[in-house]
Amino acid sequence: MKKNKSKRSQDFKADTQTIKKEDVKKLQETFSQFFGASSDEMRKQSTRLKSKIYFFGFVAIIFFVVVFYITKSVNFVGL
Repeated sequence: MKKNKSKRSQDFKADTQTIKKEDVKKLQETFSQFFGASSDEMRKQSTRLKSKIYFFGFVAIIFFVVVFYITKSVNFVGL
């Protein structure tokens, strides 16, 4: 039994092209579910996502600058 199992594992050769094609197909399906099927819809969704990322990044930077300024300018007497 062990001999047969080890022989099978040695004979196995992965078909990388088939695996790569399947991965690309799954990635395209996931991408089309998230952004849409048509190119116009993809463009609109990606622009909307990009603007959200820029907006929340800007808000996060402003927040950290304000917190940094407050911690540097305020003297904590008890600490």
